[in-house]
Amino acid sequence: MNRVRLISLVVFAGLLATVLAVAGRSSTRAITPSPVYTASELGAPAGDNWLVVHGNLKGTRYSSLTQINKSNVGTLKQAWHISLGVCVKHDATCGSMESNAVVANGVQYTQVAPLGDVFAIDGATGSVLWKWTPSYEQGLPGSSSQGFNVGSGGRRAGVAIGEGKVFVGTTDGFLYALDQTTGAQIWKAEVAPWRKGGKVSSAPIYVNGMVITGDGAGDNGGNSATMQSFAAGNGRRIWVWNVIPTPGQPGFETWAKAGNGNGSVLYGGGSIWESPIIDTKRSLLFIGTGNTEPWNSRGPGANLYTDSIVALNLYSGKMVWYYQTTHHDLWDSDLPNTGVMFTGKYKVNGKLVSRPAVAYVNKQGMTFVLDRETGKPLLPVPEVKVPTLPNSPDVNAWPTQPIPMADNVLFNKLDKDRRPCVDGNQSLTNAYVPYATATAPDGKPFKIGCAYDPYDATQYVAMPFEMMDWPASSYSPENHAFITCGVTDRVRAMEQIPAASQVAGAFGGLGVSQLGVSDGSPPTSNTGNFAGLNVLTGKLTFHQHWPAICYSGSANTASGITFVGHFGSGNGSDGKGWLEAVDTKTGASLWNSPPMNYPVASAPVTYTVAGKQYVSVEVGGAGHNDVTRPNGLTSPVRLRGDDIYTFVLP
Repeated sequence: MNRVRLISLVVFAGLLATVLAVAGRSSTRAITPSPVYTASELGAPAGDNWLVVHGNLKGTRYSSLTQINKSNVGTLKQAWHISLGVCVKHDATCGSMESNAVVANGVQYTQVAPLGDVFAIDGATGSVLWKWTPSYEQGLPGSSSQGFNVGSGGRRAGVAIGEGKVFVGTTDGFLYALDQTTGAQIWKAEVAPWRKGGKVSSAPIYVNGMVITGDGAGDNGGNSATMQSFAAGNGRRIWVWNVIPTPGQPGFETWAKAGNGNGSVLYGGGSIWESPIIDTKRSLLFIGTGNTEPWNSRGPGANLYTDSIVALNLYSGKMVWYYQTTHHDLWDSDLPNTGVMFTGKYKVNGKLVSRPAVAYVNKQGMTFVLDRETGKPLLPVPEVKVPTLPNSPDVNAWPTQPIPMADNVLFNKLDKDRRPCVDGNQSLTNAYVPYATATAPDGKPFKIGCAYDPYDATQYVAMPFEMMDWPASSYSPENHAFITCGVTDRVRAMEQIPAASQVAGAFGGLGVSQLGVSDGSPPTSNTGNFAGLNVLTGKLTFHQHWPAICYSGSANTASGITFVGHFGSGNGSDGKGWLEAVDTKTGASLWNSPPMNYPVASAPVTYTVAGKQYVSVEVGGAGHNDVTRPNGLTSPVRLRGDDIYTFVLP
């Protein structure tokens, strides 16, 4: 259990909050501190404000605004465009621009890579009102002690607001509260120690006087992950829930190693990649958990509660129910995409009844629709027999996996059991050779496989990989549609490292610990999926196959419009993204913005200032799925940036 490091500081605002002047713009906007928001305010659809990183506590990214509608959306014009000035070289060292802003009283609040800077921005003019930059532990002069390496910063998910504060997590495992009007630090609490691999990878959520956030070491071999709750007023830790149960807790028996070694509860993975969604009426918090570590050679067992949809009590952190979406994960098959909550009619015990539901889509494009109160599927999810390798040591593949009968939201071909499969002629290795004709690093051909195909130390198996990541999904109550954004034909080929040859990393765990060949996300191989799935029937309402990847996520409004970003024209390799408005019901295009400087890899938000509705999106490229990756890490062709584009009716 990590000990809270709580530092109460009174800091002169000018030291940590820098008021920036944006060329050609000025702002007289005074920041109004956010109140103690009620649960009903945060749970309602977004409107004049966008108070939660995913629109509301339900995760729907749905706005009640209707000023921009189907009859006038085609006249949208740019209101303002700024560069935040933190991405200097405009290459991959900038990290990626994948955060989702929150908006209150006409001010946007967001966090961006590489350092994790937080900005307060006038939503009407684009003028930066203040900026806060976190500090990181430095190495000691003359000592072997190493400081924290920020690196490119990776993806920064966003912030939370409430009680006059902005709450933000950092990649060195801390949670901060900042003064909303100045950006000055109020308190700081340790979520997970970075020297043991800890980091905060998801945006915190503020609700009922609490700030809730998850941690995780990713796949770097650090300590197993947790969900935690802190007091918004002073940063005091309220509760901790361990993704991987400790000795004596239910589920501990699903782990083969009871000690502190690799593949144990100490180094078992389960990272939290996205923010929880919250049902305050039922005092429930829902989260999708991360994959198991190492990726293989763990000994037998289902490995709870990795790769699971989990319901926790909001106030105690005690688990209420779970549903594991992948048993004994060998494939990085976790749940990085945010869920959505809604109510619908389903057949339960032969009767059509109204039920509170929650839906999550996994990396293979399979959507799980569960009852919020019980965790039981509301749409069929049979356990399907999958291949195993009983004669291969240390594989321990589970004999069945849950495969939803709802339509898959990806364009990968499916086998008879609805498993997404690799097109060996379409998908290319990182050397841009089709997997079907390429030679693997071990000198053998690749085996062309499907989701949940096991692999051992004898041959590389090519499988669908990370096709649905964290591009924020949305929900349309008018159409009962779960709207998702993903990638088709992204592939990774895997071969096991024999247990005797595995070596622990700097944080003590094995991490990924497998031999892999990825496709490098080439524009000639990966394509995009933009889809709406009716969560009452499990049938697609629309399904678009884009020549370029879909990676921004979406937001939709009560006027029947969904906004979604594009990576670039054609196959996306030019990196000139744009924002599109489509008909939420049909997916038909209604408006396209002019080309932007960089790929769009974050989801748009909408809000009002002085009675005008704005649509705003952060633009600067993605890390995991980057079609400009073949040009090399520091090539300027990588097209990374830190821009924000905002649109309004004339």
